[in-house]
Amino acid sequence: MSIFDDVLFETNSKKKGKNKQNSGRKTENKIKEFKEEFSENISEYDYQPYRNNGVILTRLSDHSASVKYDGLLAKCGAEDVYTVVGYGSNSNWENVQTIRMNRVGNTFQADIPAIPGKNINIAFKDGANNWDNNSGMNYTFVQ
Repeated sequence: MSIFDDVLFETNSKKKGKNKQNSGRKTENKIKEFKEEFSENISEYDYQPYRNNGVILTRLSDHSASVKYDGLLAKCGAEDVYTVVGYGSNSNWENVQTIRMNRVGNTFQADIPAIPGKNINIAFKDGANNWDNNSGMNYTFVQ
């Protein structure tokens, strides 16, 4: 069961709903039940707020995740990209690690540790020490 089991979606907008003179035909207010199949297998990282920046984080287990990067550094032709990972508050990272990413075509990928209950904060840098840190905001994934 999910929290969405009792959610109902209205298929006709309220603007069209009860205006019978609109097109001369009677409109019905149809309601469909939300299907649970759309809510299965959702992890904390299915919401990808940084997809447009080229950053995707996928949970592998409680203690590991995979990060894929095809953002600014990759688009500018970086040969090597490193992910800098920290945990906890975005303003005070803990257990900071730098992990070299593997290149797969134009995308870089790395498996990173995850600490249950701690946010994952990420920034990227290339071999020339150019950074992609989301304009100083970093890439933070809440667990």
